[in-house]
Amino acid sequence: MKKTISYLGLLFTLFSIGCQSHTVQTTSGREYLSSYAPTNQIEAKIDHKEGLFPSTDREVREVANIEPSLHFPARIGLAKLYNGKITNLTAEEVQGWNQAKEELGSEFGEFVPVSSMIAELVYADRPKVKDNLNRTSEIFRKIRLGSARQHLHYVIIYEVFSKTKTTKLASSVANWTIVGGYFIPSREIETTGYANALLLDVRTAYPYGTASSSLNANEISAWFNGRDKARNLADKNQISTVIKLIPEVQEMIKKLMQELKEA
Repeated sequence: MKKTISYLGLLFTLFSIGCQSHTVQTTSGREYLSSYAPTNQIEAKIDHKEGLFPSTDREVREVANIEPSLHFPARIGLAKLYNGKITNLTAEEVQGWNQAKEELGSEFGEFVPVSSMIAELVYADRPKVKDNLNRTSEIFRKIRLGSARQHLHYVIIYEVFSKTKTTKLASSVANWTIVGGYFIPSREIETTGYANALLLDVRTAYPYGTASSSLNANEISAWFNGRDKARNLADKNQISTVIKLIPEVQEMIKKLMQELKEA
């Protein structure tokens, strides 16, 4: 009987290793453009004619013409996105960012959460860009405006999401019975969390670095509570994915600090 109860109560979660990566950038736009030949006068005249779109060459030059201004110690904002909106950091995330700050040392500076309320208030007071109705562009604009109001020169924007799949097990025949449907594990829930981060200059939008992480989680569940278990597993895995992302961002910042010292 004890063995039966042990089997009926079976429920476990397995977190497996995902992927991690990061990149940094401190290059000069001026040096980048110096390797290109100047735009010829004929192209420049055609490019400026009224009613014509700018050439790709001109757009590339305008986009590339930007210089890094990152320096430490710095007050770096933290803006978390979930479902396309700025959201609050969880207690686990706050603890993780505080630990990263301590490990980076006094030369680093500090992390400052970007307030969603401040960002909304500032954004509401600003005129909307009629030609730019893209939701993604507007959320980046909102974050930069909110960060500017909090006098942050740089901001880490990170987003977390997950994909979940449920698979029937051989024991799913137990779903035909009332008791079995509640207790016998008959579903395998698989969820993968993804987190991406971008360190951005608030004023110029210069991208100083990126980081990403992913994490897989599996859980066995009975049929009747499978939907709730899937939702809870996805929520837990998203937090774990962000916790895994933070050290990757930390390594990115370490590289930036080192490159700026050597520059």
